[in-house]
Amino acid sequence: MRIKTIGKCATIAALCFSTLLAAKAQAPAQNPLAPYLPANIKPYYLDLLMLKDKPDTALPEGERTQWMQKHLAYIRSQVEEGKFVLVGPVTQEGKLRGIAVIKADSPEEAQRVASGDPLVQSGHLTVEVHPIMLEDLSSVRFDYPAAAPH
Repeated sequence: MRIKTIGKCATIAALCFSTLLAAKAQAPAQNPLAPYLPANIKPYYLDLLMLKDKPDTALPEGERTQWMQKHLAYIRSQVEEGKFVLVGPVTQEGKLRGIAVIKADSPEEAQRVASGDPLVQSGHLTVEVHPIMLEDLSSVRFDYPAAAPH
């Protein structure tokens, strides 16, 4: 049920994205939607981080902390590089585990960033990446503590 919902949301997001691109491409005097569109809208990519369908991909209890440290270190590295502009966990238990908004120049770059997560590379999680349009997120700031010792 959740997968169908995610698929429907992705389809709706793609339609909205297409409509916004078409609306932004028109000259303001010709575009009847111009008064309703934020002037600071920008393209981003939505990264959906999900559990795999196979139950055998669950993290072993004794290794969860180490894997989460690797996962969170990767997230921090992408935030510090300016690739993740928003990121966080989904707090409801289910297939969808987290989301990120990625700033990238192409779908391929966004997919590389999303797929670089150690939990994705290890096969424990999978990702979907979708183009989206959002208001400019450049003013979003993360407040990390001093870097952890390696």
